[in-house]
Amino acid sequence: MAQAPPPARRATNDLLNRERARAVMAAADLDGLVATTPENVTYVTGYDSWTIYTFSELRAFGVLSRSGERALVAPVDALDYVAQRAIGDCRLYAYGTFHLERRPGAALDGAEARLVELRAEAVPAPTASAALELALADLRLAGGRVGVDEAGLPGPRWAELSAGLPGRGAACPASGSLRSIRSVKTGAEVERLRHAARVTTAAIVDAIGSAGPGTLETEIEREIRLAMVRGGVTPNHCETSAGTRGSACFPPSDRSALRPGDVIRSDCGGRYRAYWADTGRTGVLGEPPPPLERCHHAVRAGIDAMLAAIRPGLPVAELADLAVATVRANGIPRYRRHHVGHGIGLEMYEAPLLVGSDGSRDVHGADDPVTVLAEGMVINVELPYYELGLGGVQIEETVVVRADGPEVLNDASRALVHCAG
Repeated sequence: MAQAPPPARRATNDLLNRERARAVMAAADLDGLVATTPENVTYVTGYDSWTIYTFSELRAFGVLSRSGERALVAPVDALDYVAQRAIGDCRLYAYGTFHLERRPGAALDGAEARLVELRAEAVPAPTASAALELALADLRLAGGRVGVDEAGLPGPRWAELSAGLPGRGAACPASGSLRSIRSVKTGAEVERLRHAARVTTAAIVDAIGSAGPGTLETEIEREIRLAMVRGGVTPNHCETSAGTRGSACFPPSDRSALRPGDVIRSDCGGRYRAYWADTGRTGVLGEPPPPLERCHHAVRAGIDAMLAAIRPGLPVAELADLAVATVRANGIPRYRRHHVGHGIGLEMYEAPLLVGSDGSRDVHGADDPVTVLAEGMVINVELPYYELGLGGVQIEETVVVRADGPEVLNDASRALVHCAG
């Protein structure tokens, strides 16, 4: 399959759903929010440097007032990144020291010239906490009720941040509020998710389609990862296994070679400009064993039933119950599943988590604040099946919830992918 070109870059941050943020803050009686996790900082400010996703000791904050004003608090070397990737109307507060020299008499343009401007514009502070206090004061949040993203703050940091709020305003945990805001995506978010999903799915389909007798699982994995990189997606997980090894989430093996009749289950993901892909397909070398062919038919019927049912206002438990019942009715009578999908965005698992009414508990979710589908949500639907001694099948799609029916972001067939050999 041909790789789609990456979408054109946008100069301003239109990831943030400002209208929804305003409504959620109003409902929670919050004057503002402070984002602390890398994902939430990216969402609020548009700042998505690799450094905040890599160095846990770095402190960056995104501040958002109910009126929509924004601020980024970050180390001074973050300005290098911002000089090339604009963050729109977001105020900058830089802390710390990073020595940078300028050659005497040198004429600067482009990112270099913009960096000089940013270093002059950014409000300086000695520490992250001091910079945050300045940002909160400038956004008129001093003494207000501020929701703080506790997910990115260990206990001591929470106490430090709460104690340092300007005017000793009230701080309250607000990770759930940010999770709720992020559950409904903007158009810019959807485009990043679309590109990530299509590149990743195409990589899976092409790699399986070019495999043949003797191809190793690790060789398929390598081709998937290379194709993802060519499409601008940074690879992450790549569960790709064949034969009976498809019965669990084993990592690809360099000792497992394809044989006629092997079914290949592949579930892969990665990130494109901070947004995740998580997709899956099933392939076969030659003719599939009848039991696994029946399983694939049942899983595909379940996915089709979910896609036909998805609409705003649908309880996630109802969708999950429908999916499991459809798989059971179409060939896997004892099918069980702890969840049948999840939201996706800046994190691979976001709200909502699609769990049924049977009380199953998923390792990825506790008490999810989102229990009903809303227009604009982006969800993954998946119904993998694993049977030790037989193998496994996988279909996973990324879908936007629309009033006139779901929009599937992947553009690949859900049929079994046949190997070349």
